Amino acid sequence: MIPGHENVGVIAAIGEAVTGFNVGDRVGVGLFRRACGQCRECANGTSNFCSSVELAGLNVDGGMAEYVLADPAWTVHLPNEMPFVKAAPLMCAGSTVYNSIKRANLAKGGIIGIIGLGGLGHLAVQFAKLLGYQCVGVDTRRAPRDLVASLPSTFSADLLIDPSEGTEAALSTISASLDGATGLGAAIVCTDAIEAYRFATSILAKHGILVAVGQPKGEIPFHWSTFVSQDITIVPGGLGSNAMTQEMINIVQEKELHVEVKEFPFGTDTFERLMNEYRSEGMSGKVVIRIEDE
Repeated sequence: MIPGHENVGVIAAIGEAVTGFNVGDRVGVGLFRRACGQCRECANGTSNFCSSVELAGLNVDGGMAEYVLADPAWTVHLPNEMPFVKAAPLMCAGSTVYNSIKRANLAKGGIIGIIGLGGLGHLAVQFAKLLGYQCVGVDTRRAPRDLVASLPSTFSADLLIDPSEGTEAALSTISASLDGATGLGAAIVCTDAIEAYRFATSILAKHGILVAVGQPKGEIPFHWSTFVSQDITIVPGGLGSNAMTQEMINIVQEKELHVEVKEFPFGTDTFERLMNEYRSEGMSGKVVIRIEDE
């Protein structure tokens, strides 16, 4: 199976019934395709939950090839000015965190924590600020914190926290820096580390919202007090609708948001080099494979 679920390119051919797209259009291709169109989920406009839906690069061929099959229901137009290398991470990472912030449904001006400042998190910080929230960035690693700190002040976190310093230190810093706040109003967990979920719940204020984006291999344990004593609500994060993804793409271009990428040309040693970079201590942002030049 061919991997690759964040795919962009130029349309080479179109099916007979496809409308809204033309050969030569620059597009981004979503994860989903071939929903059944008949079930309750499809009828409700949530075809990403269809039991028959295919997942590019996960259970069917993805985009690390010269050609990839795209479903027009999950394909968006890319601005001519947006480089493919910038657009690719937006097709999953960008769409997911933009939708997840919306799903937190926090009142404007509230405090959102972005837990994990890597490929998803550095985008989430910028979206949170753009959407009118106070933002706390959380990561144990120096490189991602430095990346977020280097963003333009309008789109950088109001506060950066190293969770290795402990919960009490984090809560004290949040209170001192953000008008006596007792914790976060919402936390978007953008990493698969179990400890990140524990830390997120520990710095949420009572009645806070935890949005689960990171996908650990095992179960995520929560103590009963998270629900009974803190009244925390857990909301699933995930890819936004096609319309929301198009909205996000347009915002990134209009507001000139930053997408941190390291690009690898396609070759025989690409995957080995990519994985070495991904696992390195200084890794920040996303890695992108360029199949061919624009």
